[in-house]
Amino acid sequence: MAEDDSRLLTEARRGDERSFESFYRRHGTPLFRFAWRLTGSTAAAEDVVQECWVTILDRDGFQADRGSVRGYLFGIVRNLAFARLRLSDRESDEPADGETDSGPFEEVLAAERSEAVARAVAALAPLQREALLLFEYQDLSLEEIAQATGVDIGAVKARLHRARETLRRRLAPLIATRPAQRGWS
Repeated sequence: MAEDDSRLLTEARRGDERSFESFYRRHGTPLFRFAWRLTGSTAAAEDVVQECWVTILDRDGFQADRGSVRGYLFGIVRNLAFARLRLSDRESDEPADGETDSGPFEEVLAAERSEAVARAVAALAPLQREALLLFEYQDLSLEEIAQATGVDIGAVKARLHRARETLRRRLAPLIATRPAQRGWS
């Protein structure tokens, strides 16, 4: 897949629309989700991802010997999102989730838990949040995260560890009050 990504990127830069479409279909949604989770805003995430596409087509900055295309893309989105966050704070307008088959009580509990987790993740220190989002939500490897963030793998591991420990502490009350632990079935 890495060689395919590199080929698609090269061909897209040369003006091949099919290659760009394939490249976009493969990476567009994960990049948007990452940008949205970093910025907390759909509009800001759309702008960041749009800037990312313009950047990769205008500038030949990818170097295969320095890592994967995926790590390169997430690094661009990261830098653009952090630059945007430094400029202004935006309101969060969460993308709509799909329908569920559970009853109203389960839906309310699931929504409360999801909201609590989202708040806890959003409250993490920016570098911890970034590492967690890239690893858990975007499935980047430690090497790809190191490439995207410009730090060594040890720093990525440390950030992930601190993020998980912080989440464990902050979400402990939620875990302790799960319905099954109260005797509900």
